[in-house]
Amino acid sequence: MPGVRIQHPTERNVRYTVVEGDRPYRTPYQCTPPEFGGCGRVHVFKTHHLNIDETGSCIVGDVLYEKIKLHLWAEGFTTGNVVKKPPVMGIGLGDQRAGTGAWGNIPIVRGKEDRDG
Repeated sequence: MPGVRIQHPTERNVRYTVVEGDRPYRTPYQCTPPEFGGCGRVHVFKTHHLNIDETGSCIVGDVLYEKIKLHLWAEGFTTGNVVKKPPVMGIGLGDQRAGTGAWGNIPIVRGKEDRDG
């Protein structure tokens, strides 16, 4: 499945949340802790967690990109190239422990729609 490379103008090496403010959950969702790929917060709306690399880039699936591109643009992301064969991503729980490794200590940046107030 192809993907689309997106770029944030300032954020580097963070997990960035992008909220679909028009897609509420039926009940609030308790996100998994950062060491397991989430942010640890309670979400009321559909929230995507994007791991932004050292260049400010992230590859998202083409189908997801089409769904959330307006939200991405509102957060300042720009669209790069189409990636025909993105690298394999590990999804799900691994053997990470709290506070260790890239999952446990990555800074969380909440997007505009995910900020309090």
